[in-house]
Amino acid sequence: MEKDKKCPSCGGTMIFNPGWDSLLCQSCGHKEIIPELVSKIPVEEMDFLTAQNTASHDWGMDAKIVQCRQCGAETIQNRLRLSGQCPFCGSNTVDSADTAEDILAPNGIIPFKITENRAYYIFKEWIKDRFLAPELLARDAQLNKFYGIYVPIFTFDVLTENRFTGHYDENRRTLFKCGKFRYQIDDFPVVASKQLASDKLLLSVLKDYRTNEAKPYTPEALSGFPCEHYSIGLNEAWNSTGPELKMILLDQANKQDPQRFIMGIEMATDYFNLRYKYLIVPVWINSFFYDNKLYMIAINGQTGKIDGQWPKSFGTFALKTAEFFLGSFGIK
Repeated sequence: MEKDKKCPSCGGTMIFNPGWDSLLCQSCGHKEIIPELVSKIPVEEMDFLTAQNTASHDWGMDAKIVQCRQCGAETIQNRLRLSGQCPFCGSNTVDSADTAEDILAPNGIIPFKITENRAYYIFKEWIKDRFLAPELLARDAQLNKFYGIYVPIFTFDVLTENRFTGHYDENRRTLFKCGKFRYQIDDFPVVASKQLASDKLLLSVLKDYRTNEAKPYTPEALSGFPCEHYSIGLNEAWNSTGPELKMILLDQANKQDPQRFIMGIEMATDYFNLRYKYLIVPVWINSFFYDNKLYMIAINGQTGKIDGQWPKSFGTFALKTAEFFLGSFGIK
């Protein structure tokens, strides 16, 4: 979704200025601070059980869903804006789908801190450090434009009450252990984008946000940037947390008795006061061609963490291995 605001000085278009929590006029350079992004007001946590009745559907503008015919990605844009390129694959084959009247609106946003120029620098440094990357990849990669996009995530807070049993070894005997404990889960993130969550490398970038720095949602922070429509709904997102939450709680069960390592833990968990935040978070996406093959990388627009796909060259591996061994013998 993109919202065009006119500059009060010259009438030009103002867009969000990454790193400055402000709007910037593209014509005269006039700046306006966005109050919501510099406020100390925390993002409200919503009650999960009443979410369907109480969650906001107001995007702060007349919104529409735009779908890419090539990769299927859906983004939310201002209804008055003509459809442009898909930020995921660069295709121009995008069509308006449905209105966004019934689409859950975010209640929080993490604004861009990393600029596009900084994203280019991060990529160049990252690709140089890929050990198997072709020697000239950093120079020859045919980079497309970096696309800044807001991606949806849900975070969950829930109080858990846990009862567990297990066993441990002591003096050649197997002894049994049982116990119970409470543990509060805070800001557990679930990426609501099937486009990015399906790739483990890209998912690692989207798990790196400092969600405690989120600000109350304002459409002004989206000026000049599209927003992906969530493809994983609230219920599906919560239901997907089971395996990861179980690992966290198993670790906490072992910490109940630091002197012993408990094995074969079986645990029953009750959940209370489940609450959530629906945040949109910034990502720089770039797809680039190398030897006629397409690769995609993602950069966290808040922290600068980067990961993604890149070509491997075993010729480069052999060369670097030879250089290492020759160097170890003092041969250049």
